[in-house]
Amino acid sequence: MTIAGVTNISGSRADGPTKAGDELGKDDFLHLLVTQLQYQDPLNPMDSADFTAQLAQFSSLEQLKNMSTQLGALTATQTALKNAQAVNYIGQTVLSNGNNTQIANGLPEPLQVSLDAPASEVFVSIYDELGSLRSTFTSPAMTAGRGSIAWSGMDIDNNLLPDGNYRFEVAAVDGAGNEIGASPLSSGRVDGVAFNNGEAALVVNGQTIRLDDIIEVIQGVAVDES
Repeated sequence: MTIAGVTNISGSRADGPTKAGDELGKDDFLHLLVTQLQYQDPLNPMDSADFTAQLAQFSSLEQLKNMSTQLGALTATQTALKNAQAVNYIGQTVLSNGNNTQIANGLPEPLQVSLDAPASEVFVSIYDELGSLRSTFTSPAMTAGRGSIAWSGMDIDNNLLPDGNYRFEVAAVDGAGNEIGASPLSSGRVDGVAFNNGEAALVVNGQTIRLDDIIEVIQGVAVDES
């Protein structure tokens, strides 16, 4: 016996073309289920347990799709709010994770560091944008936590380094000469906001900083990050 219409199932969809990538959506699933019922053998119908299981699968598929749509909308809303919030940082001075520093108009910025314990000495290395070592010096004792180190802006040969962006590394020891945890931090005035793939980043000293890397607003009106 020939069953008309079966070729429509294996070829193109009767109600529209197949999705790109041959992914089954809820409409495809329902179409297959209805077709299966339409052409089942009346003398050997589908087992009720199997039919119930397929309906449960369809319900789960529908719920997952709705959840995915809702999560996508929530993510888009959060991104938009976060991007709008980034504009409020312009003109503020922020402290963030990172090791960037700057010399502007012949004046080097103080270096911000975080120490896990009190240090008897802190060793500092300054590098230019090409990664070349330009200066090394030692800072006197510092307490645990966040603090700043003043530096002269001089290179290894005691010449003033030119204006520009630099990066620095720190290491520290305690009174017994044991190494302790020391991390560099970046500080600077937010001059603008840059967008990359829809995500906002702050422009500080010509460098971009992710909002998630901001530790503190250290000058001006604080920004609510709730």
